[in-house]
Amino acid sequence: MRAGGWRQWAHLALAAVGVAAVLWALVLGAHPTIWCRDQVMQPGQTCSNAQGTKVQTYEERFSAAQWARPVVGGVGLAVTGFALALYRGGRRTRVPA
Repeated sequence: MRAGGWRQWAHLALAAVGVAAVLWALVLGAHPTIWCRDQVMQPGQTCSNAQGTKVQTYEERFSAAQWARPVVGGVGLAVTGFALALYRGGRRTRVPA
Protein backbone atom coordinates (compact mmCIF):
# COMPACT_ATOMS: atom_id res chain seq x y z
CA MET A 1 0.00 0.00 0.00
CA ARG A 2 1.38 3.39 -0.86
CA ALA A 3 2.02 5.97 1.84
CA GLY A 4 -1.19 7.99 1.40
CA GLY A 5 -3.44 4.98 0.80
CA TRP A 6 -4.96 5.00 4.28
CA ARG A 7 -5.85 8.68 3.84
CA GLN A 8 -7.83 7.89 0.73
CA TRP A 9 -9.82 5.28 2.62
CA ALA A 10 -10.39 7.75 5.47
CA HIS A 11 -11.72 10.32 2.99
CA LEU A 12 -14.08 7.76 1.49
CA ALA A 13 -15.25 6.72 4.97
CA LEU A 14 -15.98 10.37 5.78
CA ALA A 15 -17.94 10.67 2.54
CA ALA A 16 -19.94 7.58 3.52
CA VAL A 17 -20.82 9.20 6.85
CA GLY A 18 -22.05 12.27 4.96
CA VAL A 19 -24.14 10.13 2.62
CA ALA A 20 -25.61 8.32 5.64
CA ALA A 21 -26.64 11.67 7.13
CA VAL A 22 -28.36 12.67 3.89
CA LEU A 23 -30.15 9.33 3.69
CA TRP A 24 -31.28 9.68 7.30
CA ALA A 25 -32.70 13.12 6.56
CA LEU A 26 -34.56 11.85 3.50
CA VAL A 27 -35.78 8.46 4.74
CA LEU A 28 -35.69 7.90 8.49
CA GLY A 29 -36.19 11.53 9.49
CA ALA A 30 -39.43 11.70 7.54
CA HIS A 31 -41.28 9.67 10.17
CA PRO A 32 -39.44 10.10 13.46
CA THR A 33 -40.25 8.19 16.61
CA ILE A 34 -40.71 10.72 19.40
CA TRP A 35 -39.36 9.63 22.80
CA CYS A 36 -39.83 10.89 26.34
CA ARG A 37 -37.47 9.22 28.82
CA ASP A 38 -37.52 5.72 27.29
CA GLN A 39 -41.22 5.89 26.37
CA VAL A 40 -42.56 6.38 22.86
CA MET A 41 -44.88 9.38 22.74
CA GLN A 42 -48.16 9.54 20.87
CA PRO A 43 -49.96 12.64 19.52
CA GLY A 44 -51.54 14.65 22.32
CA GLN A 45 -49.13 13.49 25.04
CA THR A 46 -46.81 15.74 27.02
CA CYS A 47 -43.33 15.22 28.43
CA SER A 48 -41.76 17.04 31.36
CA ASN A 49 -38.08 17.22 32.21
CA ALA A 50 -36.68 15.44 35.27
CA GLN A 51 -37.12 18.52 37.48
CA GLY A 52 -40.66 19.09 36.24
CA THR A 53 -39.90 22.69 35.25
CA LYS A 54 -40.44 22.36 31.48
CA VAL A 55 -43.20 20.56 29.60
CA GLN A 56 -43.15 19.77 25.89
CA THR A 57 -45.99 18.37 23.83
CA TYR A 58 -45.65 15.64 21.24
CA GLU A 59 -46.32 18.23 18.57
CA GLU A 60 -43.47 20.46 19.78
CA ARG A 61 -41.04 17.55 19.79
CA PHE A 62 -42.22 16.38 16.37
CA SER A 63 -41.80 19.90 14.97
CA ALA A 64 -38.26 20.10 16.39
CA ALA A 65 -37.42 16.77 14.74
CA GLN A 66 -38.78 18.01 11.41
CA TRP A 67 -36.73 21.22 11.63
CA ALA A 68 -33.60 19.12 12.21
CA ARG A 69 -34.00 17.23 8.93
CA PRO A 70 -32.78 19.94 6.54
CA VAL A 71 -29.94 20.82 8.90
CA VAL A 72 -28.72 17.22 9.08
CA GLY A 73 -29.17 16.81 5.32
CA GLY A 74 -27.27 20.03 4.56
CA VAL A 75 -24.42 19.16 6.89
CA GLY A 76 -24.32 15.68 5.35
CA LEU A 77 -24.03 17.15 1.86
CA ALA A 78 -21.28 19.52 3.00
CA VAL A 79 -19.34 16.70 4.67
CA THR A 80 -19.71 14.50 1.58
CA GLY A 81 -18.51 17.28 -0.71
CA PHE A 82 -15.58 18.09 1.54
CA ALA A 83 -14.55 14.44 1.82
CA LEU A 84 -14.74 13.92 -1.94
CA ALA A 85 -12.66 17.05 -2.51
CA LEU A 86 -10.05 15.69 -0.10
CA TYR A 87 -10.14 12.35 -1.89
CA ARG A 88 -9.71 13.98 -5.28
CA GLY A 89 -6.90 16.21 -4.02
CA GLY A 90 -5.09 13.26 -2.54
CA ARG A 91 -5.18 11.35 -5.82
CA ARG A 92 -3.38 14.04 -7.77
CA THR A 93 0.16 13.09 -8.61
CA ARG A 94 2.89 15.43 -7.51
CA VAL A 95 5.34 16.57 -10.13
CA PRO A 96 8.92 16.55 -8.85
CA ALA A 97 10.53 20.00 -8.89
